[in-house]
Parts: sequence; structure tokens; C-alpha cells
Amino acid sequence: MAENLLADLMGSLLIVAPAVFGIVFAYWLYKKLCKISLFRQSREDDEALLRRMEMADAGEAEADSYQKLRQIYRDIQAGAKAFLAAEYRMCLAFLVVFGVGMIFFVAKVESGWDFKIGTLTAFSFFVGGITSMVSGYIGMMIAVFTNARCTMCATQTPDSLAWRDSFNAAFRGGAVMGFALSGLGLLVMYFLMCMYVSAFDVAVEAVKLMECIAGFGLGGSAIALFGRV
Repeated sequence: MAENLLADLMGSLLIVAPAVFGIVFAYWLYKKLCKISLFRQSREDDEALLRRMEMADAGEAEADSYQKLRQIYRDIQAGAKAFLAAEYRMCLAFLVVFGVGMIFFVAKVESGWDFKIGTLTAFSFFVGGITSMVSGYIGMMIAVFTNARCTMCATQTPDSLAWRDSFNAAFRGGAVMGFALSGLGLLVMYFLMCMYVSAFDVAVEAVKLMECIAGFGLGGSAIALFGRV
């Protein structure tokens, strides 16, 4: 009995620990990106310098360039949020309609109707879709966040410093997305499986359990398909 409990604990630890590590590591990388300022010096010094430069004709173009960068960043961020809000309204409608239909499609078995399997599969589908939507939002926001800071790094001198810092910013932004989304997906699927174990006799119904869990991947993939269109 103790050996079985230890084996279960180790199995759970091997799933949860990497997922938590991925999310924590992604947050650490995000905090590194936050240290890249969109102002050349401190915010107060930069604004004071811009005011002085704006008073001189020769400095107007340089003064405007950083203001434009921040304005473009804010506009792109607002546009991305508006796009995702409109898209995810459609995605939610798709998840509800397709999920209801899935209950009946999957519940039909050779021996008749098994609505437990149909309902659990549809719920997995819905959870997978929501997880994919959350992941998509995180990915979009960190991409926009990183782009502005990567551009800021590329304005540095000398060129070797600009290349190094802009590459590191881009790499860290991509890593935030990858580690956060992988960790989130793994955690959600693990807890979903823990919930479903109580609904099945795993010794004889393991196949049914995994078939219900498969809805999670279908929901995630379906929403990801919307994000690529």
C-alpha cells in the first residue's frame, strides 16, 4: 500500500514539478524583460530631455522617434486586445455549440447511450478550448510587450550591444510564451485527469478515461486553429 502511494506521489511530482517550474521560469524571464525601459534614461530624465530637444529644431526628429515608438506600442496593444476580444466571442460560441453536439455524438455507443462519456468528453473539450484561449491571450500580450523592448534595445550603440540585447530580448519573450503555455497546459490537463479518475474504474475503464481526456486536445487544437486563420 505504501509503495503504491509513493509511486503515485512520484508520478504526480514528475508532472506537476516541471509544469510549475515552467510557469515560474516564464515569470522570471518576464521580469527580466520588464527591466528594459521604453525611455532612454529614467522616465523623468527622458521627458525632461525630450522637452529640451523639442525646443531645438535639430532635435525634433530624435525627440519624436521615442514618443512614436511608445505610441505605436500602445496602439498595437490596444488593437491586439480588441482583436482577441472579438475573436474569443466567436470561439466561445463555437465551444458551446460544438460541445453540446459532442455530448450526443460521443455518447452514442454500440450498447446504446452513455451520457457520462459524452458529457465528460464535452467538458474536456470546453476546458481545452478555454486553456487555449488563455494561452493565446498570454502569447499575444507578451509578443507585443517584447516587440517594443526589442526595438528599444536595437537603438543602442555600439552595434554589437544592440545586436546582443535585442536578440536576448526577443529570445526571452519567446521563452516566456513557450514555458508559460506548456506549464499551463500540463497543469490543467493533470488536474482534469485527477478529476476524471474518480468517475472511472481505471483498472477496467482506462481506455474510456483516455478517450474522455482526448477532448482536451481537440478543444485546444480547435481554438488554436482559429488563432491561425
